[in-house]
Amino acid sequence: MTENLVNNGGNGETPEERPLIKVFGFVDGFNLYNALELFEPAVPVPDSDRYRKYKCLCLTSLFKRFIAPKSEALLGVELFTALPNWNNTEAKRLRHQTFVSAQEQMGVRTTFGEFKTKRVTCQSACRQTFDTYVEKQTDINIAVALISLADRYDKAILLTADSDQVPTINLLKGMYPEKRFAVLPPIGRGAKDLQKVCHQSFKMTEEHLAACQLSNPLPIVKNGKTTGYLVKPTIWP
Repeated sequence: MTENLVNNGGNGETPEERPLIKVFGFVDGFNLYNALELFEPAVPVPDSDRYRKYKCLCLTSLFKRFIAPKSEALLGVELFTALPNWNNTEAKRLRHQTFVSAQEQMGVRTTFGEFKTKRVTCQSACRQTFDTYVEKQTDINIAVALISLADRYDKAILLTADSDQVPTINLLKGMYPEKRFAVLPPIGRGAKDLQKVCHQSFKMTEEHLAACQLSNPLPIVKNGKTTGYLVKPTIWP
């Protein structure tokens, strides 16, 4: 149950007269993507790809499932992600750009990090070195947004299982004791450290994912007119 975060203060206001609590959602894009791409419970299951069919997810609709409509209003959704930039990823990059464009059509604002090359050593007997690609800047971009947008929200919901935001939440709780923070871990993921510092914790279910899929095709609307359509990538389930 969502707690009542607005204090009447003895002014005689009825619940209907109180201003709505302003909510922003913050999404760690690849934290969510990886949970949908591969379900990894403590006990292995044969259908670890069970959630891939929900990749065409409407983030705005999803967050609306976790607000109290009579007392809260979703005013913004911030997505943090990065586009693949190494060889032979043109198709993957295009699919991701389509996903981002669809989110932006639904009112989401996107902040991009980037992928950096990292040389690692194989841990098997061969001990060969090879290049891999690591997403950078997302954690700091989320932290910066949480702080810089603090004057625009009363409550922040973090869609992530990454404990790197614990210091940010602790800082903001000290700066703004009246603000509230909630964590929404991606499906199948835990977020014990974030749950300890947040005021609320939600659970994402398959029913949420199924109910919050983007329209396919999705109209592109500019100045009140439909100018085209975004189509779900055919390679997606």
